[in-house]
Amino acid sequence: MVCKKEKINISRLKLTNVSHILKLQESSDENSWGKESLIHLLKDGSGSGLILYKGALGVGYIIARTIQNDLEILSLAVLPEHQRMGLGSILFKEMEKCIISGNRTKIFLEVNNNNRKAKIFYKSMGLCQIKVLEKYYRTDEGKEDGLLLSKVYI
Repeated sequence: MVCKKEKINISRLKLTNVSHILKLQESSDENSWGKESLIHLLKDGSGSGLILYKGALGVGYIIARTIQNDLEILSLAVLPEHQRMGLGSILFKEMEKCIISGNRTKIFLEVNNNNRKAKIFYKSMGLCQIKVLEKYYRTDEGKEDGLLLSKVYI
């Protein structure tokens, strides 16, 4: 059997394709951003994002916002059946291009300390742990620690 490799396209997040992010969130394990929050982020919150498509199918996204000279990654997700194919790395590296071309100095994010896959991924992207955020995430069982991760571009 021969498998045809589907073309990968990346589009900027815009008000006209916010619904694509909402659909991806429904099918992934990522915390949901509501439609109103995404629209506010794009209009008034210095937000940006990218959506990755394989063929016509949206399979991943990254959402960020600018805070002074830094970029905070708010959410990154790839559909479970498309994980471990390098698509998250592609999204992250495309967002890094925005950091470098926008003269940003640092990228940072928070991640749940219990999210092993995410911690391994971000370490592979060159992020380092800055500090532990005690009892940062609410869960059904109580609160869990988060980690503040960062990568500096100078």
